[in-house]
Amino acid sequence: MGSLNLVVPVVLWGREAPTHDICSVLLTRDVKTVVTGTRDGQICIWDFDPPSLKLTARCLLVGHTSSVQCLAQASLTPGSQYIISSSENGEMCTWDIRDGRCLEVFKSANVHSSMIAYQMLNVPDSRLFCVGNYPEILVYDPMTLEVLFSLSARIEPDWISAVHILRPPRRNDEVVLGLTTSGWVKVWTVSEREVRPGEAIYEHESKMIRSLNALSMVCCDYNQRTVLIVTQNDWQIYDAGDFSQLCKVSVPTGERWMGGDFLTADRVILWTDFGQAYIYKLPTNCIVESRAFHNKQHEGDQAFMYGIVKPQHLEHLVNAPAWQYIAIPVSSGAEKLLLRGDCEGQVMLWRLADVTDHQLVQIQQVQPFRCINFAPTVNHSLMKSWLAMNPSPVGVLDQLEGEKNPPRITASLFLPLQGRLACGREDGSIILVPATETIMLHLLHGKHHHYHNWAQPMVLRGHQGRVNCLLYPHGESNRYDMAHLVSGGIDFSISVWDMYTGNLVHRFVVQAGPIVQLLVPPPTCTPRIQNCICSVSEDHSVALMSIKERKLVLLASQHLYPIVTVKWRPQHDFLIVSCQDGSVYIWQMETGHLDRVLQGVQAEEVISACDEHSQGVSSTDAGLANPAVHLFRGLRHRNLAAIRHAAQRGIQQVLGEQNNQQDIHDHSKLRTCPLMVQGLRTHKQDANSHVLFFDIEALIVQLLSDEYALMSPGTLEANELIQSSQYQRMNVLTHPASPEGAKKIAEFFGKVKDKAGEMEKKMKEKDKHDLLGRAKDKAINMEKTFKDRDKHGILSKVKESAENVQTLIQSKVESVGIRPTSLTPDKEGNDGRVHISRHLDITAQTLQIGQVLMSLLHSWGLDTSLDTTCENILGLLKPRVPVSFGLLSKSGYMSLVMPTWHPVPHNQMPPINLPPELEEELPPEMVQLEHLTQVFTSRGHWEISSAMTTHHLLTLVSLANTLQDMNAATLIPEQERRRKNHMQSSKSSQGNNPQEVEFAQQQVVIKQGWSRLTALHTVLLPGQVAQSGSTSFTPPMVEILARRWQDRCQEVREAAQALLKTELSRMGAEGRKVLVEEWSAHLPSYTDPLPTTVPTYNNHHEAMQSPKPEHNSTKQQNSSSHNNQTVNNVGNGSHTIVSERPMEPHPHLDEEHEEEEPMDGESHRDVVAQSEGRRKQATAIILLGVIGAYHGQDSQEGFGLGQLAMQTSKALAYLLLAPVSSKMPGHTPLRRAAMDLIGRGFPVWEPYLDVAKVLLALLDLCADTDRLAPSMKYGLPLIPEADSCRTASNALTCIAEARPPAFITTMAREVARFNTLQQNAQSLQMNLHNSVLYRAKTEILRIMDYLIQHKRVFIMDLMVEVTDIVLHCVDPGHLKSRGLNEVFPAICGFPQVSHCPHTRRIATGAKNGSIAMYELRASKCQMIPAHQEPVTAVSFSPDGKYLTSYSMMESKLSFWQTSAGMFGLGTSQTKCTKSYSTIPVPEIVRMNPQRLPKLVWVSNRTVVLMMADGTEHRFNA
Repeated sequence: MGSLNLVVPVVLWGREAPTHDICSVLLTRDVKTVVTGTRDGQICIWDFDPPSLKLTARCLLVGHTSSVQCLAQASLTPGSQYIISSSENGEMCTWDIRDGRCLEVFKSANVHSSMIAYQMLNVPDSRLFCVGNYPEILVYDPMTLEVLFSLSARIEPDWISAVHILRPPRRNDEVVLGLTTSGWVKVWTVSEREVRPGEAIYEHESKMIRSLNALSMVCCDYNQRTVLIVTQNDWQIYDAGDFSQLCKVSVPTGERWMGGDFLTADRVILWTDFGQAYIYKLPTNCIVESRAFHNKQHEGDQAFMYGIVKPQHLEHLVNAPAWQYIAIPVSSGAEKLLLRGDCEGQVMLWRLADVTDHQLVQIQQVQPFRCINFAPTVNHSLMKSWLAMNPSPVGVLDQLEGEKNPPRITASLFLPLQGRLACGREDGSIILVPATETIMLHLLHGKHHHYHNWAQPMVLRGHQGRVNCLLYPHGESNRYDMAHLVSGGIDFSISVWDMYTGNLVHRFVVQAGPIVQLLVPPPTCTPRIQNCICSVSEDHSVALMSIKERKLVLLASQHLYPIVTVKWRPQHDFLIVSCQDGSVYIWQMETGHLDRVLQGVQAEEVISACDEHSQGVSSTDAGLANPAVHLFRGLRHRNLAAIRHAAQRGIQQVLGEQNNQQDIHDHSKLRTCPLMVQGLRTHKQDANSHVLFFDIEALIVQLLSDEYALMSPGTLEANELIQSSQYQRMNVLTHPASPEGAKKIAEFFGKVKDKAGEMEKKMKEKDKHDLLGRAKDKAINMEKTFKDRDKHGILSKVKESAENVQTLIQSKVESVGIRPTSLTPDKEGNDGRVHISRHLDITAQTLQIGQVLMSLLHSWGLDTSLDTTCENILGLLKPRVPVSFGLLSKSGYMSLVMPTWHPVPHNQMPPINLPPELEEELPPEMVQLEHLTQVFTSRGHWEISSAMTTHHLLTLVSLANTLQDMNAATLIPEQERRRKNHMQSSKSSQGNNPQEVEFAQQQVVIKQGWSRLTALHTVLLPGQVAQSGSTSFTPPMVEILARRWQDRCQEVREAAQALLKTELSRMGAEGRKVLVEEWSAHLPSYTDPLPTTVPTYNNHHEAMQSPKPEHNSTKQQNSSSHNNQTVNNVGNGSHTIVSERPMEPHPHLDEEHEEEEPMDGESHRDVVAQSEGRRKQATAIILLGVIGAYHGQDSQEGFGLGQLAMQTSKALAYLLLAPVSSKMPGHTPLRRAAMDLIGRGFPVWEPYLDVAKVLLALLDLCADTDRLAPSMKYGLPLIPEADSCRTASNALTCIAEARPPAFITTMAREVARFNTLQQNAQSLQMNLHNSVLYRAKTEILRIMDYLIQHKRVFIMDLMVEVTDIVLHCVDPGHLKSRGLNEVFPAICGFPQVSHCPHTRRIATGAKNGSIAMYELRASKCQMIPAHQEPVTAVSFSPDGKYLTSYSMMESKLSFWQTSAGMFGLGTSQTKCTKSYSTIPVPEIVRMNPQRLPKLVWVSNRTVVLMMADGTEHRFNA
């Protein structure tokens, strides 16, 4: 539910392992996970199995943009699965190592060099102590990354280079030791209970020691008396009591110390940058138990080095390795482990065995002396993992034959306009392949493996050496030729290619270095510059080259340092180049002159003043940084905007722009490609791996757009996708209209429904281009013809119909092979070169993308019959290999599953399920691969993580529902073409011919297939996975589903709702109780009264300002009375904690939404923390609202008449009624969720709601229903106003259906209040035309029509109120010449209502025995006491002189006559002229509301009482 789109990443890793230059390592305390951070910014999660000593790379975390300096566990409690990472540019992240999700991101101004997690006393969570290039120790909350407090120095403040925390015995506080770079030891005593948030704590003691630039400081855990301090040149032992030096040992020659730790009280281990470690026995004066402790060190009593820890083959390392020592408590003592990661990607682990004193004496006695060598227990790397895989992981160009050692892919570019992937390689060639066909070839079984021309590549050769970069200028701006592809290589050249013919158009060689980046100038530049491309070279130069003129325009080559950023200032004709030394060069683009060179503050100001939205900014920053940064910076933007920039431009040109200002559709997805392919390199020298991004919303939009384009408005309405006729019929009644106008509109509306079919039939025999022109002209002519008739938006429907026909005919003609002459290449080479069609069949490509995605996600092997249906009927294909999925999380950070890891351990693998003949035919490695694939697709896929399960289930269910709703579409191309052809031909055909019957039967089978697939993944999946032998199924995350409760995409929304309801039912009452207790702590408490007026959603300038939200962290700083949490008894004695936090929930549930600017006294971190707390509140409201709506009527759930139901209902009502403001906009997913849940759970929330306010607020949103809201089944995304309108309309229907009396009585009171105001409107100077009841007449009338049809019993009891509401909505002009049975026939189905057109009176019988007489001429109502029991029927005589009333309970019939004053003046009086006793009606008949007696006049004075059994009784007036 939010703007963070549902995206499924899939990785094609390729044959070569990614470079993994390790600079930080972490072994978790449970010794099950190893974490390695690299200098390129990635983090790798390794699974470690201690019994088998097996290390397996599980996933790669992509997010940091610079070297990962340090890693730490977020919590020291057993089972903790969270880690913290910090990079050298200040980025801090909290990760969930189970699935690689990024939970929190914070960009700090401080760069940390060390992080230590520590569990403080009486604090439930761990604290993170950080030191670095700043003069203090910062203490963070590891889960929120918020600075809780800091430790500062008064005396000689300086950077803290080392820190250690300990808790002395018999003390209730912690002692923090810090060592500055200048050699000052600082001692702080900390107790968090006495620390105020954000407060600085100063040191208690300080002392200068002779230890400069220390690398680490460790206090001995065995005695807490000795301290080890390590510098590059030596290590020293100090007495912690007075910090006097006890011993000092220098580093071996040619090495540098990097750190150390205590093995025991008298043994230490030190490691060096050479990749090995040394173990020493301390001298006696450093041993606390010794009598010589703290004495002066003797010459013969030196530290004794007796062990060396090193790999079996010591290699020279370019960069220093990363080390970690950890002691794991076991029953027999402690298991001592030493972990090392180096720049070669190797991860080594040593188990350090204890050496007793006796063994040490024996070692010393052996001559010559030889140290003990400790060999590594584990030695593994990504390269070794890749080499062990047979066959190797699939790559994107593995289909190229005849290449045993294919060149590396060095540059990749996806071309959505052509649906192709361009790959530049190390040998200078560029390969163009169809993207979806290539993916299917590598990942899926199927018939396509037998097609000789499947995924046929085009090869472009022209570069001498590797291709560094690729650019498709037309994808950036349509001012460029769509055939041109530009490449830059290591041979200093820039080549311009014709992609369709494969010819080299032109070759530029203007720079003296390899080309590293290609850019496009912004569209606001001069016309000459707009035809140029910009290139950046390693020779520190920037060039502008005109593709049109094929010559150099500008060569900026005076830069002294490497170029970092290229920006533009088009209004001043400036090209601005920022270099690595901070200097900025400003060039005039037209003249090529260097205008000026700036340094320092001026340079920064110029860069910041440039247009930050220029296309060149994002491209240059991404291209010149680390290759992985290019991917990451695109991911962290909403909708993957930076990655899919070319796709948006390309698809926009294919589909065209729609400039209809009244359009209710959200077109943001119509310009987005459902598939994006992005190259990924962890190091600039690596071969490209490729990440496939499947955008689910874009895929659904594309599928539904193609489907709806084939339907006329009448067909759309017949399929309940729009409700135009119903809304128009109601809308006509609520507005004044003459009889002639109404007749014309009715006739014209009947013609509109089938207009598209008629136009298509007339156009079939014409030429294609002439047809399209005629379709456009037809729309223009119709617009002119019906301009005067367009009273109610009919013209827009005619235009939509014509546009649909144009799209339909174009796709129809092109499907049989006709191509536009302007797009068909006029060359047919006979040289065997592959030619690319300029036209992209978007529909076919969309089906292929859907086929690939559904095939990869489906649970193959759980239901054999369903698998057969999927393959033979639905068009799914079985995977060939275990798929490496990815997961997008906060800020676009991403985790990618490694191909070396399988979620099911080897010892839990089921037996191979292959036919014996196939198993004998295949090689053993292929049999093993097929076995792994079967296990992965059936159960392993759902054992990876809950977050991945959630995203994949949402994808499967939403796509399956979409295809099922598309008139039972399949993913088989041939069958889909036949289906669409049938849909087109069926418009003109009549009757049930045999083909129609056969097609209908096929549709039933297809729908059943999609329904079974949906049922498997919605309801049956946990049980089926358990039956397959799995015990670790990861269920979907309810908070993610709750946040998508009102997703922008209707199909994703419905899938999330179905999955959440199923998951809540599956977990049972106990599980829901735990969930309620967990999330009720985040539920806001509103003590202030709700707004007294209905918020105005459509007029933002009239909205009141909402109260300022208060975050939990600031709430805790207030008085102690606010810190307490209220515990309320809910249900049967259960306790639910509801926080007293009147914070306003965050209106945007996605984590990518921009935060508001900090206010005075607030830091950016405070704003981020507040926003996260507000999002949790919003999630809690939705989650508890769903539980209450569907399970709240059960007393065990805690939603009875208790505190929890009241808190939830108030929160939902607040979201609906809160005034529109900047912090709470009018149309957000959160408001829509509140509307929806109020409607779904109205019986639970009703006791705590002001029903009138709620109904008026919903009606205010529905004021434009006739213009904005299609049916709930309509799948295309709508603009926020239309989506809110549709949701509010559905909520009103739910409320009216659940509580008809409450709705009717409330609306009747509001109508009475409106009528009172209307009578005094002139004196009060009020404009009632802007009131909700006036503007929402159409919606009110629609709901009343719905209630009359479905809730007749309740309508009969409230007949007078219903009549009041109906007469308020229906314009009186319609009743002047027509009867009520013609205007609103639904209400005339009740015998209690009668209308006399002659006298313009309406009589309604009430339950209390009275008759309501409505004088339409005078607009007044008179209540006549008629009977003692409910009135069963009333009827006017044909001439209007008499009124007959009948009460079945009273068995009485009466005649009434109305007399007016003389000459029509005075007050009219209605008197009873006659009464008759009737035959009593049996009790069983009275109880059946469908069999009530009726009154029928046979003459002006005779009426017949027609009983339910057919008997008649005549009465005379």
